[in-house]
Amino acid sequence: MMHRFAAASAVAAVAIAVGAVTLVFLLDPLPEAGYRLTRLWCVVPAFWGLWAMITPKAWVPERLPIWGSILGLIAGLLAIFVLNIPAQVVGVQLPMTARGLGVLLAIAFYYLLWLLVRAAYRSLVEHPPLPH
Repeated sequence: MMHRFAAASAVAAVAIAVGAVTLVFLLDPLPEAGYRLTRLWCVVPAFWGLWAMITPKAWVPERLPIWGSILGLIAGLLAIFVLNIPAQVVGVQLPMTARGLGVLLAIAFYYLLWLLVRAAYRSLVEHPPLPH
């Protein structure tokens, strides 16, 4: 189970770092809501690790990307419909069709990232670190 946590947390940490740097460069100066968003992102790697730990055993490792897509659906719905992140960070109120498309993009993005989680998990399981 720890391999799952480590793989998911590592991928999420890199994705969050890239996202935060991109956000800072795209929105210069970064609005206050952007700073709140980047602070919120600090807990994402731990949440991804916990999400990986509760993956049904039969789904590991082949169905990890589908499991990640479920998380993408949850995150997309929360970010776009509940928290309305686009309006808070960029100041743009998106129409419902654009919000729905945003959720679909979140699902696809999470699927791709969880392909990396699956690869990291396989690497950790097949090539465990050497003991000291």
